[in-house]
Amino acid sequence: MMKKIILFLLFLISFVSAASDVKILGLRVYGNGDEYRPPIIERGEVVSIEFDVATVHPPNLQIIFKHASKDWIVDENVFVNDPSKIMTEYLAYTTAPHGVSHYTYSYKNSFPNKRNRVEFTHSGNYKFFIIDRDNNDQVLAEGKFIVVENLVDASMTVANRYYPEMASPFNQVHIVTVNVSVPERYTADDANTLYHADVKTVDIIQNWRLTQPYRIDLDDNNSDTFVDDFMKPNKKFWIRNIPAGNEYRRLDLSNTTTYPNRQLARLINGPDLSRFQWQGKPDANGASKLKPFTGTNSDYLEVEMRLRLSEAPSKKMYVTGGFTNWEVLPGYSLTTDSATGLYTVRFWVRRGVYDYQYVLGEEHADGTIVDQDWVTLEGNDWRTVSRLTALIYYRDRRYGGFDRIVGAVRGRSPGGGEGAIDTSTNQKISTVTPAINRKTR
Repeated sequence: MMKKIILFLLFLISFVSAASDVKILGLRVYGNGDEYRPPIIERGEVVSIEFDVATVHPPNLQIIFKHASKDWIVDENVFVNDPSKIMTEYLAYTTAPHGVSHYTYSYKNSFPNKRNRVEFTHSGNYKFFIIDRDNNDQVLAEGKFIVVENLVDASMTVANRYYPEMASPFNQVHIVTVNVSVPERYTADDANTLYHADVKTVDIIQNWRLTQPYRIDLDDNNSDTFVDDFMKPNKKFWIRNIPAGNEYRRLDLSNTTTYPNRQLARLINGPDLSRFQWQGKPDANGASKLKPFTGTNSDYLEVEMRLRLSEAPSKKMYVTGGFTNWEVLPGYSLTTDSATGLYTVRFWVRRGVYDYQYVLGEEHADGTIVDQDWVTLEGNDWRTVSRLTALIYYRDRRYGGFDRIVGAVRGRSPGGGEGAIDTSTNQKISTVTPAINRKTR
């Protein structure tokens, strides 16, 4: 009897320990079931969330969704975040394929869905938190996505222009103009009508970089952003200094002979080099390809990224990409290998194909990376083609005030030399002419 009690206690301790040590692996977020689409969805579409865990038993997980401000600060307001509509009741999962060693269960869910009462009642920025319900609701991981409603008419123009205050190649920039037409009819208690004076902000998202937008705001002091006719329903928001950037690098782990399971993966072409004066090959605009990799080919690999530089950088270096959801994170900083002189970092990723790049920055006391520089190590060239999404924010005065996104327009940078693309017609138009350097009525 005593032996049975001891075995039971050992089992109980191991179960509790496993539950409290749950690690979320390979978190991915994308739009409407399409892994090539950033997690920016329209009302009526779904956001797809995927991740893996390595536990003996399926953990008791829940996802909580929270509406946030345009600066990603959660709205602590029950009228905006209704508790009955922001928590999952069920998460679908499958057992890992036979032969996989680094995870045991895989979760793939899209929201809203019929098995949960989750609703994205309002448009805007959303954060979600994956919690362990058996460990005091500990937050295991979090992510971000954006929900858009189309209540305004909008169009976007992108032009290549030289920025005279910058040296080459930093002077190759985009001028982006977003024209917004707000319906004039407004009724205070009708959420489908808008007070046009509260449309003050437009964010330009480059590819998947949701947390590093280029912002045009009526109330900012930025000498490179402008709002014309802000007292009228038809407004023009524009910015004149978005860097062209470079095509992303490619981490292709698809070849199982070159990169076998359970072995450290290093790029076969040797260490990466600075691309300051070197144009990259066409990329996937920040997307990652994982769906074709199934069975034992869906396991995780430890990857070592290596970078060779002719001189030490002025800031810390980080690698970012689809494997970080395009956030610059402290855990992906490069350090110097004293034996080789290379800058290196190791991390685990699921087998797949990822866009990535190197970023300079400094780690703040709170763990965020500030003063980010996406150009110095990677180059800046008009030939780069990027996906651009303009998000039109509205400050809703109800419930004490919160941010909605009442319109969006998608386009791309022109590529090539000086020129422009009108994304409403997808045809080239004449180059944008800068106006006076101030926000005008």
